[in-house]
Amino acid sequence: TTRAAAVRCAPGHALGVDLSAAMVEVARSSAAGLVNVSFEHVDAQVHDFGAGLYDVLVSRTGVMFFGDPAAAFRNLVRALRPGGRLALLVWQPYAGNEWIQLLRSALAAGRDLPVPGASGPFSLGDPDRVRALLTGAGCTDVALADVRRPMDFGATVDAALDFVTGLLGGLVADLDSAARAAALAALRRT
Repeated sequence: TTRAAAVRCAPGHALGVDLSAAMVEVARSSAAGLVNVSFEHVDAQVHDFGAGLYDVLVSRTGVMFFGDPAAAFRNLVRALRPGGRLALLVWQPYAGNEWIQLLRSALAAGRDLPVPGASGPFSLGDPDRVRALLTGAGCTDVALADVRRPMDFGATVDAALDFVTGLLGGLVADLDSAARAAALAALRRT
């Protein structure tokens, strides 16, 4: 996302941040050769970005994981110049994510898995909550769009299986080897 922003905003500068040092390193390597981009390993919820320095703030599925979204958005909005913009992509509520329901069902191995709560990736799926958080942080003209697109997990079944197992593999971690193998076979069929 930051690499794409750097290309689009040239000769301006794009700053990418992540709480994960490993993700920052992946981002740095993917942006090799671009001179108008930098990356920092920081917590965007509390990092001092300065006041009024940025034209646009973009997050692709990152803001969903804020521990204190109200404080985090206040911090981020503070960093925007007057008239600056936020562009955020977040997941729909759990009930609106058929793909994850299907994958979790395949990995359930006959168990009843609890429905994920309001924290984590589904934390900003409620438009009214998002609107309240953003206006509470000082945003005006908040516009939300209901975007739904097909999911692509990889070019092959094996690549998709590797990706999804990395994403949801914890759901089978406590299973014995036979049950785990059955759950992964169900995932492969799904």
